[in-house]
Amino acid sequence: MNSDPISKLIDLIFSPYGIFGIIIAVFILEKARQSRRLAWLLFAFCCYATSLGKFQDEWITEPPPLVFPLQQIRDMGRPLTIVLLVLLILLGMQTHNGWRRIIIPQPVYYLIAFQVAVFFKIVVYGDITFALLALITFGAIVLMFKLGPSRWLQDEYNFRLGVWSLAMVGVIFAIACAYQGRFDMYAMTFVQGRFLGTTGSSQHAAALLAGTIPCFMFLIESHKKWDWIKAFWIAVLLLVVYFLFLTASRTGALMGISSILFFYRNRAGSLVRLGLFAGVVLGTIFWFISPDKITESTPASNRFISGGNTREEAWIGMWNGFMSNPFFGSPLYGGRLVFGENSWLAAGDTTGLIGFIPIVMMGLGCLKMIFELHKFSNAKPTYFLHSSTVIAGLSGLLVGSFSEAILLGNLSFPVFSLLMYLSLGKYLLDFERVQKKYLSSQMVPN
Repeated sequence: MNSDPISKLIDLIFSPYGIFGIIIAVFILEKARQSRRLAWLLFAFCCYATSLGKFQDEWITEPPPLVFPLQQIRDMGRPLTIVLLVLLILLGMQTHNGWRRIIIPQPVYYLIAFQVAVFFKIVVYGDITFALLALITFGAIVLMFKLGPSRWLQDEYNFRLGVWSLAMVGVIFAIACAYQGRFDMYAMTFVQGRFLGTTGSSQHAAALLAGTIPCFMFLIESHKKWDWIKAFWIAVLLLVVYFLFLTASRTGALMGISSILFFYRNRAGSLVRLGLFAGVVLGTIFWFISPDKITESTPASNRFISGGNTREEAWIGMWNGFMSNPFFGSPLYGGRLVFGENSWLAAGDTTGLIGFIPIVMMGLGCLKMIFELHKFSNAKPTYFLHSSTVIAGLSGLLVGSFSEAILLGNLSFPVFSLLMYLSLGKYLLDFERVQKKYLSSQMVPN
């Protein structure tokens, strides 16, 4: 982040779109105070806005335009995210406290420590203005979660709405991309034929799509009746999986597969039924498609079947950089840090031990929560789907972190989804603790 987003934000506020948006924002803010579902929907739009971006390199300075209004929304991506972030903070400030007092999950504190390490590294060797803006932005994100989504998680209803909000990010993304594809698919596949959607790269799109799969699984499995609601979630999930395939991201595929496997870790029968259902659906689709289309070579299929580790050289370079500068990381070139294709090696390479230790502690904290939720689901089978959603979400992000630096971002969807899954898991563990305390207090008089 630099001064450019600030100027864009000012231009947006004083533009006709901005003035109209402020009026709408005030109206939504007032309604969201009365409707918790609308508040969670506002959070979903903020998560989607974090994914907006343009692909640019030395050859492509301006990507093909999207259709109206997606082009305008993408151009306002970062300023729009900041505006929505501020609205959520204002909304959270008007939320009353519930029975949960400590609502920030412990791994988040380690993530804050890593961001502080990044801040000092950039202050000493890079652009001080960028360092301050990055730290303020991350602080605002944590504050928003503390005042809003984390504090809203006080009961079963809000837990379901929290999962629903992440699923709605996938719905919004899928609808936007389907709408764009109706007019011009090339604008989303112009980089080596790989699907970008409304994001800045195919990896960003894959991380968003894979990160929402556990939430779709929860909404489908928890809705017992076969009606239009369940059919809607299944249809959107199939569309999400289709777009994930088009990204040709092996990282996204591993994230999605690992999420499903961890979701059904104790229910092999459900996993088999899911596989049979997917096979029938794919078979039906292929029945109406020419056999030539099935065997046709595409960038996505070629990348999935190709072997070899394309990140090996990058990993070796980051490891050598970490070993050469173990305490403060490699020298900084430019005004900001650029993270490589592995969250853990990138943290060590760019910040040394002062950043590597906190990020590793954050990862261990996520693993600890996964094991605790697994025990909780075994003790309370009623909450198997709840625990499995968080376990699958965190597992998918941890798997993806070994191929992409998705845990080291700032104003990005993977970071938002990580904080959301941790908040959902913290609520479940707090609920278990209070329930145990209540049962033990009832057993003492008896």
